[in-house]
This record gives sequence, C-alpha cells and structure tokens, in this order.
Amino acid sequence: MTSLLDSLLAPVGSETFFRDYFGKKHLHVKGTPERSAAIMTLAGLNSLMSMTSVWSPQTLKLVMDRNPVPVPDYCTRTLALGGDGSALRPDPDLVQDWIGKGASVVLNDIDALAPGVRQFANELQEATGGRSQANVYFSMSQHQAFGPHCDVHEVFAVHCNGEKVWNIYENREDTPINHPSFQFGDSERERRAGEVAEKVLMQPGDLLYIPRGLYHDALASENGALHIAFGVTLPKPLDLLGIIWEAAVLDPELRADLPHKADDEALGKLLKKIGKKAEQILAGKAARQAAVKAVEDWPYEFKSYDLVNQVKIPCAPALARQTSQAAGAGESYRVSKTVRVVQQNGRPVLTDGKQHVEVPGDIASQVSFIMSRDTVSAAALKSQFPEMTEAAVAELIQNMKAMRAIG
Repeated sequence: MTSLLDSLLAPVGSETFFRDYFGKKHLHVKGTPERSAAIMTLAGLNSLMSMTSVWSPQTLKLVMDRNPVPVPDYCTRTLALGGDGSALRPDPDLVQDWIGKGASVVLNDIDALAPGVRQFANELQEATGGRSQANVYFSMSQHQAFGPHCDVHEVFAVHCNGEKVWNIYENREDTPINHPSFQFGDSERERRAGEVAEKVLMQPGDLLYIPRGLYHDALASENGALHIAFGVTLPKPLDLLGIIWEAAVLDPELRADLPHKADDEALGKLLKKIGKKAEQILAGKAARQAAVKAVEDWPYEFKSYDLVNQVKIPCAPALARQTSQAAGAGESYRVSKTVRVVQQNGRPVLTDGKQHVEVPGDIASQVSFIMSRDTVSAAALKSQFPEMTEAAVAELIQNMKAMRAIG
C-alpha cells in the first residue's frame, strides 16, 4: 500500500528525495487535492477547531499582519473541571471575528488530533529517524502571519486548501538550533534572508520541503489558505552531551566544590582534567550503548486507540474462531442495494443515507470491490486480493455484515 509520504512525493520518489534533497535544498512537488485530503481538509479543520475544550491560548494562536493578537482579545473564561472551575479558552465568536478582519490561525502540536496527520507524522519519523511536530496555519488573502524566517528543523509543508505563495530566500543559516544565539529580531531576519530566490505557488495536494535554516515566508493569495507544517527535528551531537553528565555525577572529584577564589591557572588545569575525564567517559562501551539507544529512542510514536476492535474481539484466538465460522470460504452474501460508497471530503464513506461510516484507506479497494457486486464470498475476495490473510478476509466480511452492507 502506498504511504502518504510516497503519495505526496510522487513522481519524485523517496529514494531520490532523500538522496538529492533532504537536508540539502528545497523541493516543491505538485499534487492533487486527493493527496492532501487524506491528511486535512477545510471541513476537517472546522471540526477540529470546534472541539473547543481542546484548545488553549498556547495551542490556538491568532496573528494579525505579523503581530500576535493579545490573548484577552480572543479568549474568554469558560466552565472547566479542576482549579477554580474555569479555564481560559479561545472563544469561537471572537476567533471568527478576527478571521474576518484577516487574522491567521495557528494551531500548535496537532499531531495526535487527526488520523491523517498522525499517520503522516509517524511516516515522517519512520523515514527520517526524527521527531515530528505538526502545526496548522489558516490564513486570509494578503494578510501575512510571519515575515522572513528560518526554522531549526526540516519542514514538510502540506497544502490543503486555497492558495498561498511562498518566498524562498537565497540565504541559509548554518545548522541553527533553538537557542538565543539564533533568535533574531524581524529586521535582522529580513537582512539575513537576502533576496528572494524563488516564488512557489502552493495549491491543494502540493508538498513543499524546506531544509533546516533556509529562509522563507508565505502569503495567502486566496481566503482560507490552509497548510500543515510538519517540523522534523533530528538528533544532534549536542543531544548526546547528557551522556557525559550522567557519568560525571558519579565521579566524586567532579562533584567536589570549586576552590575559593581560584585563579586562572588553577581553573585551566581543572578544565583540562574535566576534558580528560569526558574523553574517557565517551570512549567507554557504556557511552556507545547509551548513544545508540538515544538515537533509536529519538522518534516517538503518535499512538491511537482501537476500542471498536477491543470491544468486538475478546482475544485473538476467539477472533480466529468467530471469523472463520462467520465467513466460510464458500458462503455467498448478497450485497445491499441501499448501502453504497460515496466520497466525502475526498474520503470514501459507506452510507445508507442515514448513517455514515468512513472506510479506512487500507481497505478502500476491497470495500469498493464488494459494493460493486451483486453477491460476494470470502473466496472471491481472497481471489481478488491475494495479499489479504484469511483472518483479514473473514474480519472484513464480518464487519460488512455488521454494517448491513452484505447479508
């Protein structure tokens, strides 16, 4: 099955991307709306923002023409559990008023809040060995949230709605990190960015990769321009310095107090001794093992629940017995004429006109095959999709029966 990353990179391909572009230079890949619809749509953003109890002034921010909107201007106190029984949260009416004036909406850390976003974040982590953080940017025409700037991580911008023009500047900071040394004011960032090297028009389904440190900015050319920026942070040698600290705290000499009014020469000798101890620590087997583990553990999985199957399936052996009994290879099922597959927001949905069930992407082809027939059997499904295991075929048959799509 094609991953979301492979889909968004096509026709460039993952191998070419990681060989020729990743960490080296930017890449714009034209796509189609269907590519980004699996990650986010305008309707999906509307639903996400409507979960008002999720958002706070830290996770939902408004920016008006490069200036942050003050929290009291778009947040109000609402009832909440704990504390004094209230919480400061963005008010939908106030937020929409600001959007009407041209304000941009920034949603931070949404990796775990939408299935498609979560899937793409996990795929990026698997492919890069980095950590992903996904932020949503919703902008109105000709109102810019941020001026020229560079990021301290790799950026994968997936455009989902409207149009936005990105400026890619000529200059790039050398391996910047999140430290005051790389935090410049607006005028200094504009100076350091240099001249515009390329303008990129982003439309739904497009992917724009921007390597760490490369200066850029963007301006919506249509109302409702929506993109998600996936920032991927890779582990660095700086992240391994903790190995020295953990070993050093066990050394009594390094835990001792510094001499009172130590002179330059004495401190120089002490620093030299510390350097030798650090070299010994890093040359040891324990340090190498700790470094390997730190790199392996750097990405984190954005997990999700599967309560439906947990409720339906007491245990794996029981599932095998139930599904094999429920869907015999030779048993034929009549396909419902009232249930059909339709597209909603670019995603397949099984519906009888009253109830709607989204079809997971990994079985969309199988469901479409079933619904295109008058009758279906496990044997016919297995013949059409030989890569499916018998247990997977039986489970799909059982689920389709539960949804009254077949009977």
